[in-house]
Amino acid sequence: MLYYARLIAVCIYFLLFCFIALGFCLLRPFHGNNTRIVLKMLFPAYWLMNLKVIAINKPQISSPVVFTANHQDLLDTFFFAKIWPNNCAGVGKSELAWVPVFGLAFWLAGNIFINRGDKDKARAVVDQMADKINTLNRSIFIMPEGTRSRGKGLLPFKKGAFLTAIKAGVPIVPLCVSSTKNITLSDWRPKPALVEFLDPISTDGLSEDDAERLALDVHELMKAKIAEMDKRLENEF
Repeated sequence: MLYYARLIAVCIYFLLFCFIALGFCLLRPFHGNNTRIVLKMLFPAYWLMNLKVIAINKPQISSPVVFTANHQDLLDTFFFAKIWPNNCAGVGKSELAWVPVFGLAFWLAGNIFINRGDKDKARAVVDQMADKINTLNRSIFIMPEGTRSRGKGLLPFKKGAFLTAIKAGVPIVPLCVSSTKNITLSDWRPKPALVEFLDPISTDGLSEDDAERLALDVHELMKAKIAEMDKRLENEF
């Protein structure tokens, strides 16, 4: 009963959120901080969903970077709302563009759609993202797994995020979210999730041929950090 009550409440709230976000973004389309401000409107949903998000740190950056985050399930958006960086555009799959209200709000917020099934278009989007970083002096937020892991652990990374960082000549900053497979809407007490930024990883001197190795290195760093965070949750919370 608790699960369904929360599910209905969250669905209604998210629908309202989409309309408010759309109205806000229509007033200042494609502004660099639209996504960050709009996501703050999700904070009341933490109470509805019985969520507790603990941000370990904030990104220590003074210039654009490519943020890479693990992608677990539909809750990710709520976790990212807590720490979304300044002047940062997100990247989402092209199918999201057709979601009523949300798709338009996502686009007007200054975010980017990518077609994962078309390699030529994917390469063009890499160029588009690198250009956005350099011309707008704006960071990019990507989930390089490309799909939700659904409790299966950190999936292999696609190269797009790393090609983008190399082409733009900017660092990679990994963002790790602890495992959320045990967080459900049926809990009476909130189960916390941890979010933590890792140190920037330079792309200086790298070429496109180094993208695959860079993806593997970042994957290993993030996998180790997530395991460390999960252990911390077991011991401290």
